[in-house]
Amino acid sequence: MDRLTLHLIGPVEMTGPGDRRLTPRGMRARGALAVLGTARGLRVTRARLQDLLFSDRDPDHGNASLRQLLREIRQGLGPARDALVTGPGWVGLDPDRVQVDLAARPGPDGQVPEFAADLDIPDPEFEDWLRDARQTAAARTPQVATADALPDLLLSDPVSIGQDAMVLATMILSEAAGRAADLLPIAVLSPGTAPRGAYVRVSSMANVRGGVFSLLVRLIHQPSGRVMWSQRLTAPLAGLDGRLDDLAARCCLGMLQVLDQGRALGAAMGISFADVFSFSASRLARADQVLAQLGDSITPAVTLSLRAWIRTTHAFERLTPDPRQAIAEAAELAARARRAAPFHATALAVQSVVEAYLDRDQIAFDLSRQAVLADPGNPLARLAHSRALAGVDRFADSAAQARAGLDQALSSLNPANWHLGIGVAMMRAGDLSAATRHLEAVHRFAPDNRPALRFLAALRYAQRDEEGTVRALLALRRLEPDFSLDLMGSDGYPVDSLRRLGLLQVAGSRLI
Repeated sequence: MDRLTLHLIGPVEMTGPGDRRLTPRGMRARGALAVLGTARGLRVTRARLQDLLFSDRDPDHGNASLRQLLREIRQGLGPARDALVTGPGWVGLDPDRVQVDLAARPGPDGQVPEFAADLDIPDPEFEDWLRDARQTAAARTPQVATADALPDLLLSDPVSIGQDAMVLATMILSEAAGRAADLLPIAVLSPGTAPRGAYVRVSSMANVRGGVFSLLVRLIHQPSGRVMWSQRLTAPLAGLDGRLDDLAARCCLGMLQVLDQGRALGAAMGISFADVFSFSASRLARADQVLAQLGDSITPAVTLSLRAWIRTTHAFERLTPDPRQAIAEAAELAARARRAAPFHATALAVQSVVEAYLDRDQIAFDLSRQAVLADPGNPLARLAHSRALAGVDRFADSAAQARAGLDQALSSLNPANWHLGIGVAMMRAGDLSAATRHLEAVHRFAPDNRPALRFLAALRYAQRDEEGTVRALLALRRLEPDFSLDLMGSDGYPVDSLRRLGLLQVAGSRLI
């Protein structure tokens, strides 16, 4: 039996599975739903409902109007008409069929709408009731959607007149949604499933004409109804097999971007992909807090892996006074993620990064290779594999892996990491000029990335670019107020790779 949801903050709306709108058109009918939705047990007497909505009419006329109003509600409910129930002298909503949503979700302007915002019924009794109901709703502790109600992805069936185009569209969008769920802790819902709260509906139209496959994808935030992303993708049928991964990646990128934007529309808190992969202590802390609140509610392997990734960033970026403790926590979280899903590409990739930090290069390589085998299109798997290849001195392969990742659509989410991978591989291979170019790209994309500045300072100094060296050192000092060249040369500072390559002469330069 399908569940229905009655939304009462903002416009009064009744929705069914797949966001099917079951709301009656008439304002008094919507007013009746608001009254029923706030009544004890979702029931009121017919006399009370008639008095609230038709107090200015004589009893017989008011009773006839109420019967017509209930008929209008049933017509709006369609196949779910039995969700409106009646008995001797009362009318109500079936609590086993209808859930009432009183969650306060900020609109596009950031403001929370009022209770039954679309109702304006010119009846003095109803006006009094609505004023009291709005005051009660405003005084109630807001049920703002929080981290345990992240936007879901609802996949609608593609619209197509041809079976081949429909199958292709379903394959592409299903893979894209699966990739999104590998990178963020979200639920992917199939058509006919009732979302729990705010969600993003994926609608599409596909066709094949003149030997060209065309797919129009729209991502619509609900309940706001805002179209957040719309793109038309085309590819010749000849050679389409080689393009499917790219089309899925582009759709996945759109989904991730919309989920980031949608958190401001559908929830007061939400996990941001950009925060997780940032290099800012405050943004990382915010992401970790939301992930911790999520717990094991949705895809625990992803949640735990992302929390582990955040801690590796704390260690690599020197954002914590105790990097070893951060890595120990990362290792524990990564191990839990592996126990939850032993063959999950994201979990394998993050554990590889942890092992690489601990200089267990062969273990890191084996884990990253397994991650790529599990899912070649997972960006974290590719990134971890690039780093691990450099750890076992396969520098050309490391750079090639990072370049392949940079060529994928999903690299635009965090291009700094890919350029960092290529830069480090080139540096270890001895091509200091190429390494410098890629590390400068890292700094352009992510000015707060500290490893890039450490490498840049060392490489520029080795290439006798003292002016560029000073710029990198001063930028590093702005990010690390305690930074000094003496600190850079100390055993505890994270520049072991520079020391092993004989590139740490900058620490004795006395340039700053």
